[in-house]
Order: sequence, then C-alpha cells, then structure tokens
Amino acid sequence: MDLAFESLSPQEAAESNTKLVITTRTEAKFLTKKEILLDTDLPENPVLSKARIFRSIMRGYQDDHLIIGIDPGNRIGISIIYLQNEIESLVVSSPKSAIDLVIAFLEGIQSKNKIVRIGDGDMGMSQYIARMIKLKLKNTVKIEIVDEHGTSLPRNRGVNRRGIRDKLSAKTIALRSGRQFLH
Repeated sequence: MDLAFESLSPQEAAESNTKLVITTRTEAKFLTKKEILLDTDLPENPVLSKARIFRSIMRGYQDDHLIIGIDPGNRIGISIIYLQNEIESLVVSSPKSAIDLVIAFLEGIQSKNKIVRIGDGDMGMSQYIARMIKLKLKNTVKIEIVDEHGTSLPRNRGVNRRGIRDKLSAKTIALRSGRQFLH
C-alpha cells in the first residue's frame, strides 16, 4: 500500500508512541489507550484498506473529502484523493471498469463529502460515466465535469509507461473545480 510502518511485538507496540496499531484480536488485549485496527477488519481491496488506515490516523481531521478524478479516453486514468492524500492512481481500459471501480471506492470509503470530477476531453464518455455513477449513487455524491485543457503532459515527453500521463491528468482533474453534472 506504499505506507511506512514498523513491525513491533505487542509489548513494543504498547510502549511506542505510534498513532495506530494494526494487530490481531488476540494481541489487541495487550494494547490499551491506542488506536487499534484489527487485521480482520481491513477490507481485501488495498485501496479501501489504505483509506481505512488514513481515516484512523487522521481522526478528527476537518477536511473530510473523498475526491475522485477521472481522465476519460482510450485509457481511463483514475486518481483517488482522500483526506488530501492521493491514495491510489490507476489506469483502466473500459468505461465499465472505471464505473465499477469508482462506485466501489465511493461505497467503500467513509467520507462526508464525496466528489467525482470527470474531464471533458471525451464528452460522450464523460457524460456516460457521470450518468452511470449518478444512477447508482443518486445524491450521495457530487459529480462535476472539469475543463481538461492543459491537464495532459506533451506526448513527446516519453512518460507514458504504465499510463503515467493518464494518471497525472486524472490527478490534475481531481484538483480542479468543474461545473456540476445535474442529469
């Protein structure tokens, strides 16, 4: 999950000043006055687990936003920003895969403010993705269509191994405000 951690014995964890301990139910009884997550309570999906860990660490944090940026096209870039941290970026090859993943993230990550921002570079695909997400999640999510102008790196930069350009575009889209999708 690309998170820094220390592996400690239950006794060491009890004496440490760490914010969060992920442990088993058996070892949890040795830890008092600690923020504890049981390993069995973490979802199988690493993105959802990472979000749960962030939520535990940043309990009480005021900026409770989940923002998902989508760069539609032949390769669809997706960036998930939660509590002001990009917790994942990925590329998928079909609108259906993008919609299924985004819905799973929106349903699986706890947040008071859920926003999906979709680039307008392929308006047909943008509208389709927005409609499908809105159909499934109704008013629990705010959807915005974002002006994509200037979000892509130049093609001659040679940085598109594993869709890096699509991921960076999705992150830029996530960080821009757009116009509200109402349909």
